[in-house]
Amino acid sequence: MRAPGRPKDPEKRVAILDAAGRLFLQLGFDRTTMDAIAAEAEVSKLTLYSHFADKEGLFRALIAYKCGEHFEGRDFEQLAGLPPQEALTRLGNGFVGLMFHADVLAMYRVLVAGATQDAGLNRAFYEIGPEPTIAGLAGLLAHYHNHSLLNVPKPTLAADHFLCMLQGCRHFRRLLNIEAEPSARQLKDHVKDCVAMFLRAYATRASSSRRSSR
Repeated sequence: MRAPGRPKDPEKRVAILDAAGRLFLQLGFDRTTMDAIAAEAEVSKLTLYSHFADKEGLFRALIAYKCGEHFEGRDFEQLAGLPPQEALTRLGNGFVGLMFHADVLAMYRVLVAGATQDAGLNRAFYEIGPEPTIAGLAGLLAHYHNHSLLNVPKPTLAADHFLCMLQGCRHFRRLLNIEAEPSARQLKDHVKDCVAMFLRAYATRASSSRRSSR
């Protein structure tokens, strides 16, 4: 039997991910090499490859790392125990915090710039970031529908609507770099408005009747 290998150092893993993030933004995916990432992270190539088998695997891990770092409130099982307004507000604040973060905006620009050259890389990004978020939110909305807390017969479509509404045109203007970074207060107010609109659109009949009778 082979002896178990040396346990991986989590601090070096983070250093590698941070270094990869900087280089991918500076050079783009194609021009960034594993050698350059190792040098930037100040680790040996052996250490680098002990954590990540190849550059695409490292990129996938980087997207997951950035989502975990900047997207608070994406624990859908925990959110299911909260009332819809509280859960959607918590999720919305975390989502816009991620989408409007400077690092994430810069990564979007890199991906869009190379979209015609390497669609596989963009698909990897989608599968790690947006896709599980849409699926998790759809599951949460289905949970509320099944418990008669919201009326959401098409939860995946509703999840898509909610996330697109949270991004809004402001996110597009930030991608184009033609608008200043919004303040934390502006983002919170935006989330509050989106949640209120979404809850009105998907309210149960009982909820709608209670509001109209007030």
